[in-house]
Amino acid sequence: MENQYQNGTETLLKVSTLNCIDLSNPDIHQSVSLLKQACLDCGFFYVINHGISQEFMDEVFGQSKSFFELPLNEKMKVLRNEKHRGYTPVLDELLDPDNQVHG
Repeated sequence: MENQYQNGTETLLKVSTLNCIDLSNPDIHQSVSLLKQACLDCGFFYVINHGISQEFMDEVFGQSKSFFELPLNEKMKVLRNEKHRGYTPVLDELLDPDNQVHG
């Protein structure tokens, strides 16, 4: 399912909504195809019917907001490690070094 949020006649954001996918199911080709297309179209998607409570998600987002509001010197105490766990400073990654010039 695809949602487009309108502001007058201008589309602001295109977001795909995907049902939770059972990756252990041998017949997941259609689900994987939808997931891939969502990533290619806009790089963002919502997963629905995942069974995680709204209260828990609110807590996770609250904790995330609290962390990112910390001063930089506090966030740098948990700098990304060799397993890519931890904080990554803004503009610290080059995901496509041939085409990307600003982090």
